[in-house]
Amino acid sequence: MNTTPFYTLLRVVPNPASGEAVVVGLVLFDGTRHEMQVSTLKLRLAVLLAKQAETTIRYAVRQIEARVEADTTVRRQALLTGSLPESSRLMNRADWEYLARYSNGMVRVDSLMNVALFPDDDVTTVFNQLYANLVDANEPLKPNRVKPLVKGAVRTLIQRVKSTVHTNVKLTPKLLPDLFFNLNLDCVGMNGSLIGAHSLPIDQLGIDTLQQHFSECRFAIKSLSEHYRPHKPQSNVLYLLADEPDEQVDADKHKFWRAIQGEPMLKVLPTDEAELIADQIERTGAKMFLNRNLLQTAELETAD
Repeated sequence: MNTTPFYTLLRVVPNPASGEAVVVGLVLFDGTRHEMQVSTLKLRLAVLLAKQAETTIRYAVRQIEARVEADTTVRRQALLTGSLPESSRLMNRADWEYLARYSNGMVRVDSLMNVALFPDDDVTTVFNQLYANLVDANEPLKPNRVKPLVKGAVRTLIQRVKSTVHTNVKLTPKLLPDLFFNLNLDCVGMNGSLIGAHSLPIDQLGIDTLQQHFSECRFAIKSLSEHYRPHKPQSNVLYLLADEPDEQVDADKHKFWRAIQGEPMLKVLPTDEAELIADQIERTGAKMFLNRNLLQTAELETAD
């Protein structure tokens, strides 16, 4: 797999006949992960120039964002499990080159430009400089954009409880027949009531993906309770490890973060406090409870 760092620009072409384009976003691959930012101001300008195609333009941009988010999710899960990410599920260089060659609609991907990154280089600084120079120097840059895919506190949580409860478990329709999706949990156990954790990296996911994760978590904890019937279902809790976003940087994500505080069975906890979940698992004596044979079958099927 080619891990040479590169960047590419996203352009919106309001009038393909004239060839004029507005640069609206930047993608940087640093050799291990992608960073992406789309300028709200530049995208708004592009839409004003092609109002009749606003839905098409925004949908195409969201699709690219979704592919980057999916790639990030695969890399996060690989780090959590200490394994290599499945290459077939990653957004690799060849995929970007394909998009650059054939994205000839209103939203286009530029040819890839290699970037020389040295060990002492700060990727955040490189990204911000490229973004300011090539996309939008006026839009406030998000501070510390390039954060660890998995924080140390989450890894510590998993290490502490992996011998007693399920860790890095994937809930699938094979395990819970009423599920219509797959959902990864950092950990889950039961002793009288369910307790689990799901990382929700607000800084790394788009608002649509975050809302989807939240809905799936809410459905999953109810499904687990119905299928495994804990004695004290009123005490079920699935912790969402989610850090408060900067309201000045992204008002929509901050609004989302506020909105998810009130769900009875889902409790939001800062990522750095993940070990509090380990404390509670140890205090309540939560144990593994999922059918191991079904769990292994589900893992094999989803890996195919």
